Amino acid sequence: MSYALDTLRLLIAHDSQDDAEQLMNALRNAGRATRAHLALNDDDLVRALKGGTWELMLCRPRFGDGSFERALEHINRLGRALPVVLLCDDYCADRVRTAMAAGARAVVPVDDRELLMLMVDRMIEFLRLRRELQHSEIIRHEAEKRLALLMDQSRDAIAYVLDGMHIHANDNYVSIFGYQGADDLAGVPIMDLISASDHARLKQLLRGRAADASQTDELQCRGLRTDGEEFDATFVFSPSTYDGEACAQIVIRVSEVDESAIQARLDEIVQTDQVTGLYSRSWFMEQLDQAVGDAVRQGQLAAVLYLRVDDFEQHQSALGMEDADQVLRAVADWLRRHCADAKLARMDGEDFAVLRPVNDIDEARAMAEFLCAGIAGLMPEVASRTVHISASVGLAFAREDAHSSHSILTLALKCCHQAQRENGGKGNAVKVHDPMDDVASGSQEAIVLSLREALEHNGFQLRYQPLMNLDDDREQLFEVFVQMPQRQGEPLAAAEFMPVAAEMGMAGRVDRWIILNAMRAAAAQSRVPGLLINLSGFSVGEAGLVDWLAKALRAARLRPAQVTFQLTEGDAVNHLKQAAAFGRDLRKLGCGLSISRFGGSLDPFKLLEHLPASMVKFEGSFTQELGKPESRDRFAELVKRAGEKGCRTVVGFVESAAQMQALWTLGGVDYLQGYYLQAPTEELLVMDAEEE
Repeated sequence: MSYALDTLRLLIAHDSQDDAEQLMNALRNAGRATRAHLALNDDDLVRALKGGTWELMLCRPRFGDGSFERALEHINRLGRALPVVLLCDDYCADRVRTAMAAGARAVVPVDDRELLMLMVDRMIEFLRLRRELQHSEIIRHEAEKRLALLMDQSRDAIAYVLDGMHIHANDNYVSIFGYQGADDLAGVPIMDLISASDHARLKQLLRGRAADASQTDELQCRGLRTDGEEFDATFVFSPSTYDGEACAQIVIRVSEVDESAIQARLDEIVQTDQVTGLYSRSWFMEQLDQAVGDAVRQGQLAAVLYLRVDDFEQHQSALGMEDADQVLRAVADWLRRHCADAKLARMDGEDFAVLRPVNDIDEARAMAEFLCAGIAGLMPEVASRTVHISASVGLAFAREDAHSSHSILTLALKCCHQAQRENGGKGNAVKVHDPMDDVASGSQEAIVLSLREALEHNGFQLRYQPLMNLDDDREQLFEVFVQMPQRQGEPLAAAEFMPVAAEMGMAGRVDRWIILNAMRAAAAQSRVPGLLINLSGFSVGEAGLVDWLAKALRAARLRPAQVTFQLTEGDAVNHLKQAAAFGRDLRKLGCGLSISRFGGSLDPFKLLEHLPASMVKFEGSFTQELGKPESRDRFAELVKRAGEKGCRTVVGFVESAAQMQALWTLGGVDYLQGYYLQAPTEELLVMDAEEE
């Protein structure tokens, strides 16, 4: 599993607001998406630590009545795992040594911006690795619990030994030596369970394991019961862990049992998903590795199908976690019945994978469509309710030119994501990967060619997402997004291709294409909706743009008040002079100006002193933190201040009923937007007056 930080939540403890804002601008200009909060004194810092979730802190030695040392004390006292970078004036080895001994993650000269950017990148990578480690630790803990259960149920006698002392044993091991329970055996030296005549050989074995504990060793000796009776035994020592600590595992096998059968059964249980009974992801990856080898050596084509149950979170909300697991079991049972000749696994959550040799791509496509249709017709009975489910399927292939099993699975997953966006975002679709489209995909050259082709042949795609007016449900306002389809893989979002368009001098042409086609789509409706059109900062300074807008509005017969143009906060800051002039000209024309990703800078309202914005759309991480009372209160204050500035307020990324309810009662919010309300659609879904 890979983790990425879309927006870095940054806490800055600084002695100068102006310097902190310059620091934020430098981060933004360097392409680091950040949402920052400034603490100018100790009280500000404590409130920020208590009220928000932060991923990185930049700290001056002193800020108001606060200090770097006090900041570390607050972080430790509040139990925050927050890495701190000290921005110091007197950069030297002694300063670095002292700061890092106190708990700083890094030390950077306050005026060395280039080094700071490198350090921020290093911290982002550290945060990603820490999250992956946490996830791995959870998986390891679950595996240890499963192994402990298997050990307790094993017919073998098994124990764990640390520094020659027993720390845990199963019932068979305890009973062999005549103890009443595992607690009686805890702390007993292994030496006490072996005949005195074998002590020398045991000591030799233990000394060898102390030097190298990675091997498996056997000791044939005489075991010793608590009543003094001796018996023949073979002790097998192997490396293991117990409760997260490295130790040795001792197994005394039952002679009449087929050990190979037991090991095979043990391997099967360890690699089996406990909810569905299918194999686990690790087992599936081993099978996929083998399929890749067969494809390379023998030319055997194999289909890899990645299947995801659509809208599973809604099933969990409606049924509860436990009953929702019955839906997964029903899907797994169906797959077992209808894909008996394939290798099946539950990958994670509501995700499944299927691996099967095929003769050609058409056979694989038919299989994927069969799976998709079969799941849609399943309708399991759960908690006396008939549950209607569907699944999206991504299809990739292990071929002769395959690179790795992980890359194949990633392609199948990407195709699954694309399939989920079909049918208006409802999924229940199949997407097949075409390996012929992989050539130079994603390169700047490929993007440039795609841009030219899209401009020449109207190859861009517009998508429209409604904004729900909380005060007037009759208003119909749609935000306009653009994407550029690719021959292979997912369409490119504007953030991916617009920087290339700007570098090649095509940004203005792309923006005008968006404006013109969005206006045409709106004008074609029987009831013309309002439009919120995203523009790049690269084209707002183009001469004649506003005059062209006036002509386009007249040609589409739209009133200027029906159209609002939107810039991101970062673009507005980076092109402040041009954006301010553009905003003033828009106001004269009668159109509105909106700022998206608002609230990410240290003082976002300072931007409104220069731009005549009529609307702000808040940065998405605010929505994610609504469950925390302190974050919600701070966000409510931002919403209130925006309203006092005369701006209509938009909160996006609404993806759950809980977020919807919290925002509904927050006060001051004018519009809500998000996938929970409606995903972006390829066509304007405007309701006629009779439909309301």
